[in-house]
Amino acid sequence: MENINTIQKTINILDYLSNRPKGATLSAIVKDLGLPKTTAFDIMKTLLTNDFVQYLKPGKKIYCVGARVFAIGSAYTESSVLFRTVRPYLVLLAEKYEKTTFFSKRHRDHAICVYKYISPHAKTPTENVGVQKLLHSTATGKCYLAFDADAFHFIDTIDLPAITPHTITDREKLKAHVKELRALGYSWEQREAHIRSACLAAPIFTQGSMVGTISMVGWYNEGEDFSAQGNEVAQLAKLVSAQLDQN
Repeated sequence: MENINTIQKTINILDYLSNRPKGATLSAIVKDLGLPKTTAFDIMKTLLTNDFVQYLKPGKKIYCVGARVFAIGSAYTESSVLFRTVRPYLVLLAEKYEKTTFFSKRHRDHAICVYKYISPHAKTPTENVGVQKLLHSTATGKCYLAFDADAFHFIDTIDLPAITPHTITDREKLKAHVKELRALGYSWEQREAHIRSACLAAPIFTQGSMVGTISMVGWYNEGEDFSAQGNEVAQLAKLVSAQLDQN
């Protein structure tokens, strides 16, 4: 049982660091995860020795995820039938609209970008692969809420911080919004996750279960035909879903 507890604490630390691109000190890890300092120190020493974590800057003991984590993540994407199926569509979509496209997975109350493709002409600031995003303020996150049968109950249990002045923080408004998105077949957000950008996302299903999302982000432009783009993203997601069911 002690070994299992140690493994879980190690997973919690890696999960914690994966959501902190600026890294974290040992003291922050101990405080935020409620770990004994000696336990956290021993785990971090082992992770550091095996390249699962590294120092953000030489000489400063601020930890971030290491190269070994990236290698394992890369192996996952390359061996995943889902990823290999969705990648060509992401490239086509990004090139057509000169934006950035993503393939994301859900992890509890966050969405994680697993892969992104940036058009050479895209100028939109985007998150790095592996960053965890909140569900209520992102198109990808709202997609998981819109097509989750327990979405309304889930919305009642999560925090809804205001990322920008446009973020929906009222639970009833978010529920109504999610209901509308479900009817549309795709989700969207405009300046809710980033004050200058807008994003669209659509769900990928296989055997009736949602297994991921594809999304496209670009600068927010007043008057842009968001509806047509949203329908296109949704149609591409349906093509991916159909291919997965045939495999």
